Amino acid sequence: MTHTAGSRLNLKITSIRIYRLNLARKDVFTIATMSLDKVENVLIQIQTDEGIVGWGEASPFHALVGETQLIGLAAARELRDFLIGKNPLEIASLVKQMDEHLPHNPTIKSAFDMALYDIAAKAAGLPLWAFLGGTMRPLETDFTISIGHTDEAGEKAKTVCDMGFRMIKVKVGINEREDLLRLQNIRKAVGDKPLLRIDANQGWDRITAVNSLRRFEDLGVQFCEQPCRATDMPGMKYVSHNSTIPVMADESLFSPYDALTLIKEDAVTYFNIKLSKSGGILNGLKIAHIAEAGSRLCMIGCMSESRLGLTASAHLALASPAFRFYDLDSFVEHAEDPVIGGVTLKNGMVQFPDGPGLGAEPDPAFLKKLEEVK
Repeated sequence: MTHTAGSRLNLKITSIRIYRLNLARKDVFTIATMSLDKVENVLIQIQTDEGIVGWGEASPFHALVGETQLIGLAAARELRDFLIGKNPLEIASLVKQMDEHLPHNPTIKSAFDMALYDIAAKAAGLPLWAFLGGTMRPLETDFTISIGHTDEAGEKAKTVCDMGFRMIKVKVGINEREDLLRLQNIRKAVGDKPLLRIDANQGWDRITAVNSLRRFEDLGVQFCEQPCRATDMPGMKYVSHNSTIPVMADESLFSPYDALTLIKEDAVTYFNIKLSKSGGILNGLKIAHIAEAGSRLCMIGCMSESRLGLTASAHLALASPAFRFYDLDSFVEHAEDPVIGGVTLKNGMVQFPDGPGLGAEPDPAFLKKLEEVK
């Protein structure tokens, strides 16, 4: 199909398709606040009158974002009816309208935001990272080990290193003694060279957090994500100011307003930005800009996205120099890979696809097997 400059500036959304994206996991994934034995995501396809199609994925973790697949599907129907007939290139306006229409539900809104950006970058003929004004540079991700038997942690860590990863993120926050033993076993198994990060997922109170982090000081931990409840800003600040291990906000950071508050309160050292929390790329980039202005470095994180959603996150990571840490490993533990194109991993390094937009889409054969929600 031949496009003119004018036609590309006046695109119209003609239809939006919603799919249940269910994937099996290789193993149960356990954090301090929930366990996940399967992936229940939502896939969004936005079609335009010029034949340009955008894809987005929502990956809800109910204990973190207050959304489930069923909630996402219901909200997606609302947003579908709301967006039909709109110009998909008017992203800032559409995101503002979506936020006003549904003030919460950031995860499902991130899927629509992702699909809009996929369309816009395709219309411009650019990879999404270039459309966002980013710079191609190396991204190296960690690999996450969930909470499990402490005597198995070392062997799991060795497996991760054998896969080529040089950074390991370890979930903690349920049992203080087991947390310490888990990290000690990992260090014994892999030595001092791999970088360790930990994530408590709100599992501690402020005193437990400080005591635990002091016990971990000789284990070479780079930072700790979300030691206290998201609602306990004074607790996060207390831990941050009483630990030699830097604290990173995750569940405490959803919106640009949260970012401003965290900086104003000097509550944490680092930010973890996830599309599922920010509501998508537009607000994620706003948070990164605020972080840069406030001299905070950022991680780009993930929930349990397929390579489709992770590809969007990786593009965002290239769009701001504030991003220095990368957690883009969720698809590795999926039992199947339904995506064509998209980012891949080689020895922990993120490899980007060629082509405009996300450079990722669902495998058509796999898509035929999915339930479309009317």
